[in-house]
This record gives sequence, C-alpha cells and structure tokens, in this order.
Amino acid sequence: MKQVAVQTLIPTENPNLQFQIMSSGCSQLQIMSSCRSIPTEDRISDLPESILCHILSFLQTKAAATTMILSKRWKPVWLSVLILNFDDKEFNDFETFHKFVYSTMFSLRDKKTSIQSFTLKLCFYSRFKPRELNRIFKFVVQRGVKNLNFDLSGKPRCIKLPPCILSCKTLQVLRLENVKLWDFDQVNFPCLKTLHLNNVDLTSPKYFAKFLYGCPILEDLNAKSRTFQKSIDPMENLNALPNLVKVKICYNTDIPMSLVCKTRILHIEQIWGMTWKPLPMFHNLTHMELTFLISLLKRECRSLIEILPHFPNLQHFNIKLNFMNIRGATYICSECSKVVPPNPTVAPECLSSQLKTLSIKCSTDTKNINNCEFQFVKYIMQHSKVLETVRVKSTRLKTNQMFMKLSSCTRRSPTCKLLFG
Repeated sequence: MKQVAVQTLIPTENPNLQFQIMSSGCSQLQIMSSCRSIPTEDRISDLPESILCHILSFLQTKAAATTMILSKRWKPVWLSVLILNFDDKEFNDFETFHKFVYSTMFSLRDKKTSIQSFTLKLCFYSRFKPRELNRIFKFVVQRGVKNLNFDLSGKPRCIKLPPCILSCKTLQVLRLENVKLWDFDQVNFPCLKTLHLNNVDLTSPKYFAKFLYGCPILEDLNAKSRTFQKSIDPMENLNALPNLVKVKICYNTDIPMSLVCKTRILHIEQIWGMTWKPLPMFHNLTHMELTFLISLLKRECRSLIEILPHFPNLQHFNIKLNFMNIRGATYICSECSKVVPPNPTVAPECLSSQLKTLSIKCSTDTKNINNCEFQFVKYIMQHSKVLETVRVKSTRLKTNQMFMKLSSCTRRSPTCKLLFG
C-alpha cells in the first residue's frame, strides 16, 4: 500500500461553479499496479489568469474573495475579476457588508481595472446614504461598466436612482428594481440594448417617454413600473423606438404605446382588462401574448377582436387567463351565452393572411363558466385562412367540455388542427 497526499481543487455541485478545497491524507487508497496513478499537481492553479478570472466571475464577489486562501497564486486573482456582484444577504450585518464593498472597490483593486458588470443587491437593513451610493456608482461608471443591476427589492421603500447612472454612455444592459426615477434632466444611454424596470416609480408618462428616448438603440424592454400623474399633453404621436425587438409591459405601466409600436414581440400583462388606448399600428409585430388576471368578459372579448386590425402581420397569438378569486367581486359575464362577437364583413388582415397559431390558457379552479373564451376562439377559427394550430388548455372541467364544441365549428383554414390540454 502506498500513501499519497492529494491536494486539489474540486468543483462542487453548485451551478455557480463554486469551489472548495479538499485536502486529506489518503492512507486507505490502494494503488493497484493495473490502475492509473492519480496526479498530485494542482492543474487549475496553472491555468492562465484570464481563465481563472472567468471562473471566479460566476461567483458572488464575497465567494470569489475566499479563494485567496488557496495559495499565493490565487491571492491577487479575485481582485482582477471584471464582474463585481455584491449581495448584502451574504453578510451577517450591514457594517461588515459596507466595509467589504468599500475596501474591494476603493482600496484593494487596482484603480485602472475596468468593471464590465456590476450588481448591487440591498435588503431592508442596508443603510447606504445617497452620497455613498452615488460614489459607488460614479466609480463604476468611470470604469466603463456595460452591465448594471441595481436591485432594491428587499427594501420597504423605493430609493431615488443615483443621477450619475443616467449618463453612463457604455451601458448595454440596465436592470433596476424598486427605485424612483423622478424629475431627472437628461438620460444618455447611446449603447443600451436591454432595459428591465421592475417596480420602478416615475412621475408621469412624460418622464417615461423621456427616459426611453435616452435609449435610441433599445432592443429589449421589460417594464413593470408606476406613474403617479397622468400626462396632460397628447402622448399618442411620439416617434417609435426603431430597434425594438421584444417588449413586456406589466400591470399598471402607463407607457405610450406609440413608443413601442415597432417591436416584433409584445407581451402585456393586465389586471382589470384592456385599457391601453389609443392604439397605433404594429406593422412589425409577429408574436403577441396577453395575460389577464381575470377571465375574459364581454368587453374584453370584443376588444380583442377590435384591436386585431392594428397587428396586420401577427402570426402567433397567446392568451393567458389567470382568474383572480377576490371576495365580493364577480368577473363572470352572466349573459355571456348570448354574446356574439362582432362579425365584420372584412376580416382583419392578420386573420386573412398571417395568423398561424392561437393559444388560450385558462388557469383557475373555479366552477364558473365563461362562454366569452369560446366565442373568441370560434371567431378566430371561422375567419383565419392560414391558421395551423389552435390550442386550448384549461383547469376548468366544464370549460373544457364547452370548448369541445369547437370541434364541430367551421374552420376557414383546411389545415387547422384543434388541440386540447
């Protein structure tokens, strides 16, 4: 028997590529003559520093810092990582977290080292002062940050966004959560392509438009925000952002639709029904998804058909109905069985030559039946010339039985397949 001391760097099962040191005396390891010998050298530490930095970039900055104890080779590596990710939930108290952030950024790292990506997540006990946050983000902006994530989802109240962020000319991706964007003068994001706003407060739709106009090449917009004042000036004749590919608007986001009418993919989540009027023409739109937190009513059913002419090139249409069972509120149309959607003489252009798939999903356990969904699907099937697939999915047994009647309905498209579940 031969004793072999093994010291190596072994990846754990953590998907973030965390590493741990496994050091043990292998006195019970039997090396048979027919077996291959186990290498004892530390091959990972011999990798180029650029690769080691790439590996550490998948970790929280706190975890990356712990690798300095591995050896002298590893001690300076974490300070050269171009991605900084600070999350105060990784620390026992704010004082320790505050000291770690400040020492990492202003003392330990080389001032000339660039920062490609920066994340700062704060929960309810974080007590950064506005001037401290502004100093941190000013430092990051000056080092050419491209990806910025400022997440205050753990804070009970919104915090005003540090103004220096609004003039970061190198940003390509910006994610903001639980912040206030109030009364800013100018936004200058000439390279920004992805913008995600979650629980972001704006003064009015006018400021929302002003913010988006500072992103001239924006491609991906995900907005769940609130505006506290209605716009007095007309907002429907604004110039659309020309490069938009994907737009997701959630809940009570009061965004001028004319700003996003050149997008190719549109996802809108509504609570109380369709309120986004006036509606411009969406000539580039091919994919649309509407999510309602109520079941379809007579007015929604009619509105869906009325807006179809605004999407002449729509090919894929998804509708999700997530029923909200609020005590004392009734959303089911009592006379829906008598409701017949409008039947125009000329079908919308998208139904005549474009629409290929329709999907409607009802997620609710209620025993009530809303015939409006049935009437809408029936209308689409009767008027769509190139429709390929209609998929209906519901957790409501009676509704499924109702939708089975669709099998006997007239289908304008000879290739249309009707799928359930």
